[in-house]
Parts: sequence; structure tokens; C-alpha cells
Amino acid sequence: MAERRKIKEKETKRKKVIVKERAFWSMVLSAIEVYRLETLGLLLGLKGEETFIIEYAIPFQTAHKAKTWVSPNERRASRVKKIVHLLPVDVIGDYHSHTEIGDSKALPHPSGDDIADMEEGRVYIILAVNESHKTVGWHNNTDGSISGTLGDYHIRITAHEYIKQGRHYKNVEIICPAAVGLKGCSLRG
Repeated sequence: MAERRKIKEKETKRKKVIVKERAFWSMVLSAIEVYRLETLGLLLGLKGEETFIIEYAIPFQTAHKAKTWVSPNERRASRVKKIVHLLPVDVIGDYHSHTEIGDSKALPHPSGDDIADMEEGRVYIILAVNESHKTVGWHNNTDGSISGTLGDYHIRITAHEYIKQGRHYKNVEIICPAAVGLKGCSLRG
């Protein structure tokens, strides 16, 4: 009975992803840089049983970008992946952005194509970037995401992991001390 309870707790317990400051800024700034197009990058860090620690987010500068999709330049991305294996961190996932199109606001949920590209044991971050006419301080949301504004942009960041059995994803809670508490109208506070 206790064994079953432990298994059930493990299945329902939400994993966490700790996003370090340099990774946060890299993701957010690369998404804002190409606003109206999607961005894509690697997440480097450490993976524990219940926690991912994202140390670095490395954008693919030569990715093929469009309003509703992004794809790495495979030859150039393979160069980076070969070198990364020499570093004291691992590739633990990737990130990309969704951007608003016309009156349709960007949502931070994986699309069917996003899910098809996911692998078990990795973390996937999506940044939904929308124009904003008001300032919102950075905060944690009940679904495990974080959100707030920087300049003229409202950004909501979600994290997901793929569950092979059942072919679905589940949310991973984001912990990002560098983001929560930021003032939306100023990078310096």
C-alpha cells in the first residue's frame, strides 16, 4: 500500500525547472530580437530526478524562422551539438517562442508539431511574446509558468516535459529568481 502511494505521488508530483539568470536573459532577448518570427535554442544544464537546472540558453542564430514555425539549420546546429558534449553541462532540452499574429495572441502551449519533436527526459520551454500597452510585474502563475512585461512586450514562459507513455506532455514548474520581481518598465528596476 505504501509502495503504491509513493508511485502515485511520484506520478502526480510536478517536476521543477530552475532557470538561471543568464539563461533567462538569453531566451527572453532572443525572442524579442526576432519578434514576429519564432526563435529557437538549446538548453544546457543539469538534470536530476525531479529537477532540471538550466544554466545556459544558446540561440540558434542561423535557424530558419517564420511566424508560426522555426527549424534549425541542421548542418550548423550539429556543429554546436558536437562541441557542447565537451562542456561540463548537458543538453537538457530546447526553447522556442510563439508570437502574436494579427489579433491572435501568442499562447505558450505546445503545438502538434512541437509535441512531435519532443523526447522523453528533456525539458521544453515556450515563450509566448505579445505586445503590451501596460506594465505587469514578473510573477509566478498557478499553472507553474512565469510572466511579466519587458518594454513593450508581455512574455509568458512555460516549461513542459514529454511523457512517452500516452504520447502527451505535462507542465513543469518554473523557478526563476532573476525574473520574479523585475519591473516591467525598466531592466534596472
